[in-house]
Amino acid sequence: MSETEAFEAEKIAIERMVALGYRIYTVQEHLEGADVVWEHPDQPGEWKQQHVGTASGRKWFGYFLVQQLREQQGA
Repeated sequence: MSETEAFEAEKIAIERMVALGYRIYTVQEHLEGADVVWEHPDQPGEWKQQHVGTASGRKWFGYFLVQQLREQQGA
């Protein structure tokens, strides 16, 4: 799979989590990418873990993380 194809798959998966209402709970960066743990605010204890391996994928979930943090500061 090319880097572009890998990013497109990660992008779709990230956008699906956001569309389902999940919020980023933790991010652990490492040499192979990042592990993102998602939590659903309406379902305490409902966690999903996602591995993001491309640089573009990490930037993409970073965009949603910044939006999420801005929302929290405004609340």
